[in-house]
Amino acid sequence: MPGLILKFRQVFCIRLLSALAMLLLWPAAFAQQPPPPSGAYDAAPYLGQVRNTYVYGDIWERPGLSARDRSMITVAVNQSLYATYELRLHMGRALDNGVTQAEISEIIAHTLWYSGFPTGVNAARVAAEVFEERGLPASPPGASSRQPPVNPELEFPGAFQQTPYLRDLLNQVVYAETWKRAELSPRDRSMITVAVGTAMYASSEVRYHVGRALDNGVTQDEISEIITHVTFYSGFPTGVNAARVTEEVFEARGLPMGDGRFPAVPYLDELIDGLVYGETWTREQLSARDRSLATIAVTLGNYQTDQLRVHLNRGLDNGLTTQEISELIAQVTLYTGFPSGVNGSRIFGEVLRERGMPLPD
Repeated sequence: MPGLILKFRQVFCIRLLSALAMLLLWPAAFAQQPPPPSGAYDAAPYLGQVRNTYVYGDIWERPGLSARDRSMITVAVNQSLYATYELRLHMGRALDNGVTQAEISEIIAHTLWYSGFPTGVNAARVAAEVFEERGLPASPPGASSRQPPVNPELEFPGAFQQTPYLRDLLNQVVYAETWKRAELSPRDRSMITVAVGTAMYASSEVRYHVGRALDNGVTQDEISEIITHVTFYSGFPTGVNAARVTEEVFEARGLPMGDGRFPAVPYLDELIDGLVYGETWTREQLSARDRSLATIAVTLGNYQTDQLRVHLNRGLDNGLTTQEISELIAQVTLYTGFPSGVNGSRIFGEVLRERGMPLPD
């Protein structure tokens, strides 16, 4: 009997300690896996499943980046995409994950150089609302005033000779001032810039800033994880493009990589085979033909040339006619503008010639 009582006490103590541990860990776990906003996925329940299973159940839990790093790049990407609702959500989440007010303010100021001033104005307005809702000071403590450098060393003295003012902004404001401000480290700024370049399908910016990120202490694995993370906020075509460009940078530096379609971002390969083609493309709610129509429309509208080429071929394989694709290009052009339509028409012509097919009437 005494032995049974002792055993009961031991079990009780273990369970009590476990319960206490769960209570201590709960705030961190909740910060990583917040409940979905009320009604957000009522009209698209599968989207809610992807959100819970892949975005928060997988990506945000991966060890390649800290919660703070993930919050920083997510705020920057949503600013660059003018995604106001998501930006508000992730500014609050960033504060929960240890990003300070001053750092959020600096992320906004840094990102606007890469995504445009209107995105910065929108993000500043959202930040003001988030700070007020949380009872935080309107002006972030620790934010420094602007200090223009005197006779700075120019990082790109020969840039943009045809546009001298742009050259001056690049050298004297972006690199000699913004990149030198203490609110964010060079590593933080590089992570943010790679993320924004990925989201915007800006190949040349990704190429340069992946190299700069390596110089600023961001590891290969962290760059790979940034691209994987951002893919869920800006779409798989942006991740595929950034993976391809990053592979070129790693290869040029003689850095080791694995095999597969995306050796610089190997987890992207697994996600595309599993989530994209193995799961989503096989769902019966839409035919492969309809999914090709939708995918061509999106990649056309976003001027994602490489992915547009892939999905024009896939669309033909899935039963779309040349006349249907031609009509789709005309339809989408009216909603996204003639530059994307002209690009789509050019790429489609190349695809048809490569396949030995006649051009549409």
